[in-house]
Amino acid sequence: MRATLVIAALLMTAADRGHAGSETLRFTIDGLERRVLVHAPEAPAAQPPPIVIVYHGRGDDAAPFAAAVKLHLDWPEAVIAYPRGEPHEGKPMRGWQYRAGQYADRDLKLTDALLAELGERHGTPPEHRFAAGFSNGGHFVFLLMDERPGAFAAHAVIGSVRPDFSSERAPRPLMYLFGRGEPRRYQDDWQQTILKLSAHQRGRGGLIDAYGCCKRQDPASGGAVFVFGTYNAGHIWPAGGNVWLRAFFEEQATNQPASRSRGEGVTTGGG
Repeated sequence: MRATLVIAALLMTAADRGHAGSETLRFTIDGLERRVLVHAPEAPAAQPPPIVIVYHGRGDDAAPFAAAVKLHLDWPEAVIAYPRGEPHEGKPMRGWQYRAGQYADRDLKLTDALLAELGERHGTPPEHRFAAGFSNGGHFVFLLMDERPGAFAAHAVIGSVRPDFSSERAPRPLMYLFGRGEPRRYQDDWQQTILKLSAHQRGRGGLIDAYGCCKRQDPASGGAVFVFGTYNAGHIWPAGGNVWLRAFFEEQATNQPASRSRGEGVTTGGG
């Protein structure tokens, strides 16, 4: 893989940095320059920091997406990477591949290169690496679940539907969120996606309220935890999403169940 991945320039000059604690990594992959906005903790920690890669939706870009989502502000102890997608399906809108082999696997290769670089820098083991994606970025996370099953300890998908999802790979912990204000035509697809993902995760029923947003389904033998819920917004990142993602990812890293309420379990989200 390294033969096709050439790191063109890893560290931008101070003048190119957006602000302290952030930098842009540049990779050349099969002749195409790729960029990743990375926010890392400034102060050294006793243990390697968690790494979270967050993929934007189609038509977005890394910098405005990071400015809107702000996961790096809500989880300053983690390394948060926002890759930049490339023009999608011959259109100027940036996005991600959604099936293996598409665009010569340019986005899978970018993820491989990014994980290798961040792992070398920070020493973070796979059990502390996580992937999250919104909309088209969520579709790419579904692809990562199938094509890179050992790359991340857990995944989160927001605002995407995959009613035809199928994979023979061993499942990893998964959080799946969807806006209640999404167009009606996607609601049935969301329900079907829940069923497909529950089967993939080998869920065994017994839903429990979790994180103030969701339902948690514990797995049968050989499965992995599945957390899913809706939020009170349309096709946007949920206002409470950063808190939920952090709690979920940290629980998977420590294997210590977070506190759960027996309340309604779904809170409102925003833009």
